[in-house]
Amino acid sequence: MKKIVYCISTLRKSGPVIVLYNIVKNLDLTKYKPIIITLSKELQDTMINDFQSLNIEIVQLNLSRLKGFVFGGIKLKKTIQKINPNVIHCNGFRDILLTGLFISKKYKKMATIHCDFAIDYVLKYGFCIGKIMSFLQRKILSKFNNRIAVSGLLSMILNKKYSKMKFDYVDNGIDTEYFKPIENKIELKKKLNLPTDKKIFIWCGSFIERKDPITLVNVIKQIKNENLFFVFCGARGQLLEICKKELNNYKNVLFTGYVNNVKDYLQSSDFYVSTSLSEGFHLTVYESLACGLPVILTNIPVYNELKSNKIGLFFEIKNIETLKNKINTILDIDYKLYSNVSVNLIQNKFSAKLMSYKYQKFYN
Repeated sequence: MKKIVYCISTLRKSGPVIVLYNIVKNLDLTKYKPIIITLSKELQDTMINDFQSLNIEIVQLNLSRLKGFVFGGIKLKKTIQKINPNVIHCNGFRDILLTGLFISKKYKKMATIHCDFAIDYVLKYGFCIGKIMSFLQRKILSKFNNRIAVSGLLSMILNKKYSKMKFDYVDNGIDTEYFKPIENKIELKKKLNLPTDKKIFIWCGSFIERKDPITLVNVIKQIKNENLFFVFCGARGQLLEICKKELNNYKNVLFTGYVNNVKDYLQSSDFYVSTSLSEGFHLTVYESLACGLPVILTNIPVYNELKSNKIGLFFEIKNIETLKNKINTILDIDYKLYSNVSVNLIQNKFSAKLMSYKYQKFYN
């Protein structure tokens, strides 16, 4: 039986952690023994209970960010030597950095790459810090045996930028037993105190520049249709308070703050909107499709496969007028037909089981 160590900063609920959960949940446990190593202490919105329910061994190093950079490599090295795994699978910047710098070449190393880090780190952390992080990640990744992008397009982008390294890909997968359409949206809307007589558009993510929530905020300020309601699902980011202030007097808007039941909000909504400037895969878009929601997306390359399957309406990034028109247009589509096509695509091409199976081929 092969020991697979999954190294990650924390199990705080986020796209990479959900991907990790879906990988290990669908592992063939007759062939693989998964062990998760987390670097830092868990916070309020952790998924650690979900992982523990799978009876997976979790080793917590409980390092602060400062101690992590000073002592993390040594502590991680000792932990890895004790476990003696066949494969180390990293999932984020800090674990990639420490594993590449401190862990012996005798261990096979692979990393899942969730974004075009040359762009996304700058957008998230600022120009100077972002550039330094991007440079370090590129250097360290050259020490890894496998680099797995979360989509075919991201793999193509990274291979073009960093031609001396090979980036394979495994499309992110959705737990279709968890994310699925429901029969009665009305009851769920009542449970969440959402209006039952309006069409609900939902936006999910961190309130950061890369997610560009401001564009949707500006569209809402221009739309006069009283039959529409907008939900912003997210609790972090420097733009959160700005968005809330801009829409403070609007009764057709809800900011949920932190919630641990995003699925319920997706299932109770009617449409999904993404205003992202850049994405590696954008998990929540695919989760919304699994729930049968028609989507409005920015015209960025990562969504090309959806466009080729004639799923979604698309608008140019930051284009307020076009997004407003797409919101009006999507109200007139054949909802049931669109919903069925969306669900079938996820089940056939982007399921968590298929994703985990593809990763297991790399472990071999």
